[in-house]
Amino acid sequence: MPTPDPTPASSLPAHEDHLRALGLPLMIAPSTRRRELLSRSAGVSAALAVAGTGLAAADRSNDYTTALLERVGPDSDPDLLAAPEPIVQLLLLAIALAAIAPLVGWLVSKTARRARPAIGSALGLVSLIALVVVPHVAFDPHDGPTHRTTLLAAAAVLVGTYTGLGSLVRWSARRVRRELTTMGPMVARVLPILMLAVLFLFFSVEIWQVMVELSWPRTFAVLGVVVALTVLLVGISTRDDILHELRDRGPEHPLRRGERVNLVMVPVVATLIQAALFATLVFFFFLTLGWIAVPDVTETRWTLRPLNDTGGLLFGLPVSVTLLRVSLMLAVFSALNLAAAAASDAAHKARFVRPMLDEVVRGLAAREAYLRARRRGGR
Repeated sequence: MPTPDPTPASSLPAHEDHLRALGLPLMIAPSTRRRELLSRSAGVSAALAVAGTGLAAADRSNDYTTALLERVGPDSDPDLLAAPEPIVQLLLLAIALAAIAPLVGWLVSKTARRARPAIGSALGLVSLIALVVVPHVAFDPHDGPTHRTTLLAAAAVLVGTYTGLGSLVRWSARRVRRELTTMGPMVARVLPILMLAVLFLFFSVEIWQVMVELSWPRTFAVLGVVVALTVLLVGISTRDDILHELRDRGPEHPLRRGERVNLVMVPVVATLIQAALFATLVFFFFLTLGWIAVPDVTETRWTLRPLNDTGGLLFGLPVSVTLLRVSLMLAVFSALNLAAAAASDAAHKARFVRPMLDEVVRGLAAREAYLRARRRGGR
């Protein structure tokens, strides 16, 4: 459920929460983000501290298992429950800690944000210290994450909290749910036209012969190139659209560099979410079509290699590795095609891109309201 727009008389925290709900955390004043850094990072730090302790328990259980196998021999089948070391108990503890880590993080986050600022900051500091220290204190220092890993994790939590990464993740999750409910019109409009061109590629012998020879590293490299082109195309076209909007409806207060980046990021991520969901749909479509329309005999003739030499079936499913690679390639190509349509097709832009630009305008209005609220509060 979208967060309602705050009224002019709303409190400053209401305006800040509204900006975060719009995916614009960098619109919040840097001084506010610094002041709330510890309290807003408390939940993630606590969850990672619990998860790191669970990882240390699993590592210790693995050490005990290795020592037991060295004593009894690698060919034996020892009873882990009867072992003098708590192998199974540590493994169960690791599973339990991993399971409750998100709950602990949620509870600590709620407590820190509802408490007074000093208490929330103190709780955040304790959680951050726990992230760095607890996994090494609970078990030996060589178990679980290293000191360097926990220090880097703590630094990443602080940087991510300051830049509003958590708000962007929550906004992206809500955006995925929203796009899933509105995929129908886009699929009905884009998929039939795309299929006219892509179906010929799918039933082309050459693409099967190319994909059967590719190793998985080369396959992912090719997919990465197409994905990078998609991101580049979306980024450039979206930036141009937003610059046009800013010329027509320039904000009263000039945007900082971080605010400009955040403003461009929101429609870019929204468009990439659309492209990713569309590519997933195309992938499963071709995977199913290949399973139905391309029997093993046909694939063998196209690839000029026996099925056993092309990677065989995938995890026992009636889908060959070559079919999987072909479907992946056509899926990312379809995402690139969708991004090109968003940049060049006027009808597609009016139906699917224009609402995102309207959200940018709404975000600018929310920023202006937030700045007016700050001036009224003298901050």
